[in-house]
Parts: sequence; C-alpha cells; structure tokens
Amino acid sequence: MDLLTVDAAACTRDGMCAKVCPLGCIEMGADGLPRETPDALCMSCGHCVSVCPHGALTNSLLDARAGLPVSTKMANAQAVRDLMLSRRSIRAYKDKLVAPETLAWLLDTSRFAPTTSNTQKVSWIACLDPAKTRSVAELISEWMRRSVHLSVYMKKMVEMWDQGQDSILHGAPAFVAAYSPADYVWGAVDCGIALTYMELAAASTGLGACWVGILVSRPQN
Repeated sequence: MDLLTVDAAACTRDGMCAKVCPLGCIEMGADGLPRETPDALCMSCGHCVSVCPHGALTNSLLDARAGLPVSTKMANAQAVRDLMLSRRSIRAYKDKLVAPETLAWLLDTSRFAPTTSNTQKVSWIACLDPAKTRSVAELISEWMRRSVHLSVYMKKMVEMWDQGQDSILHGAPAFVAAYSPADYVWGAVDCGIALTYMELAAASTGLGACWVGILVSRPQN
C-alpha cells in the first residue's frame, strides 16, 4: 500500500508537507508534487495531512475522519495557566452522579493526548456506578490487607476502611483508569499524559478529580 496519495489538482506544490515531516518521509518530485521517500518510516503523526490548507494529501496510515478543524476560539495563555494553577486534587465528593455525556466528552478529549510516536495505545476503563466504584475501593483495600510488605501508609488506609472511611477512592461516585499493553515500554508515560489531559478537562467542566496512585502499585506477596 502506498503511503501517500496526492490530489494533483488541489496541490499548490508549496512543499509544506515535506517541511513538517519529522522523519523525512516526504520529498518533492520533479513534477513539484510531494512523494514518499525511499524506505520512509512514517510514525503516523499526521502533520503532513494537517498542515495542508487545501486537503491535497492523504496518508494511508491515518484515519481521514480523525482530523478536527482548529477552533477559532482558542484559550489565551493566561486562561490556560489559570486552569493549571487552579486545579486541585479533590478528596471529598458530592453525592451526585456524573452525566454520561460529560464522561464521553472527557474521554473524547483525552484521546487526543500525545503518545510516543503516535502509537495511541492508551485504553480506558470507566465506571459511573457509585456502587461499583465502591466495590473497586473495597477490592483495593483487600489487596492491601493481603500484601506481605504493607507500608505504614497502606496500613493506615486499611484501618480507615475498616472504620468506614474511604481513603482509597474517597467516596467518589465514578472513576476512570487508563491502561496500555503490558509489553508497551512507554505505557506509564502515555497513560500519565492522557490522565493529565482528562483531569484538566474535568476541572474545566467544574468536576473535581484526584489521582489514585495506589492503582498503579504491584502486588508484593
């Protein structure tokens, strides 16, 4: 399968696609049209397609439907900084359900987080059911209870759980977890970036959120 398809009628032969390719996969041919370089190693970043204002280029490794137009109502630098600085880790939640459409919006926003070489190997588990969310906290408490190397911090969390205090998920009505294949080297990094996108997006909607580091711990028994 050829990597690039060029609409010769729409292409202005300005070479923008070749200039932005980080791996030099595109060169300009004698006819002035972009073409794939020999032994091109495309990482599907999408820059070549996105930069063309005429839509003259398609890349076989990219879903043409995935591209979104850039909004003309971009937040200014101060607004973005204010959001970052005002975000807080919330550990007390209202007894109120998260709307499914809000979660869908957050997931859709988070999927645009950058990943290593645009591999996009981040997947999600999401739960809007408070009862199931609490059952996850209970499973975590039982895992900690069985751990041979129970840290002082984990021991305290178990004690609080036994006393009816949820210091694990803090009584949150919903939770979201990001994960990637076990053999994917950059999984922790990519998931962390995606979760950061989600947490900031959640803050922009007025939802509180908190990272739960215990979910990434490994059994030690």
